[in-house]
Amino acid sequence: MTKAPQTALSHPLVVAYLSELERALASADSQERLDTVTAVTEHLTDALGGEAAPTTEQVRAVLDELGSVERIADAATPALASTASVPPASALATDEKPPGNWIAPALLAAAIVSLVIPFLGALLAIGCLVAAIVLLRGENPRRSVLRATVGVSIVTLVITAVLAYYTLAFASFSATSTTDTGGSVVVTSTNP
Repeated sequence: MTKAPQTALSHPLVVAYLSELERALASADSQERLDTVTAVTEHLTDALGGEAAPTTEQVRAVLDELGSVERIADAATPALASTASVPPASALATDEKPPGNWIAPALLAAAIVSLVIPFLGALLAIGCLVAAIVLLRGENPRRSVLRATVGVSIVTLVITAVLAYYTLAFASFSATSTTDTGGSVVVTSTNP
C-alpha cells in the first residue's frame, strides 16, 4: 500500500499546532474562531507551500515565527485575554446580545426589499451597500451577512440599470415609431 505524499498541512507538527489553536479558541465567537484558524492555515500553506514535503526544521521555523497558540488566541479574542476563560454566572444567566447586533440582518432585509421596488429600490440599495461596506471595514461579527447585503445590493443596482436601459430604449423606439400630424396619429411601419 502506498503512502499519500505529505503536504505542509498534513505534517504532524502543523496538525498538532492547528488542533491546539482550535482548543485555545474554543470560547471565542464562532466566526472569529473560523477567521483566525483560516488565516493561520493560509499563512502556513503560503510559508510551507513551496516545499512538497517540508522538513521538520522548516515547519518548526515557521511555527516559531507564528508564535505560541496562546498569543494568537489572545490577539484574536482580546476581551477573553483580560478575563477568566469561564464567563461570569451573570453573563450565562442572561441571553443578551451585544448592542448593534441587529444592524447586519436589518441591512440584508432592506437590501432584499430593494429588489422588489423598481427604481426607488436603487436608492435603498445604495444606502445598504455603503453601510455594509463601512461595517465590513470594522470588526462586525456578522461578516457573512454583510457580504450577502453587498451582493444583493449590487444585484439590485444591476437590475435597475438594465431596466432603465430597456425603458429608455423602448421609449426612444416608441417616439420614433409614431408621429402626430394635425390630431391624427400616423404609425410608420415597414412592410416586407
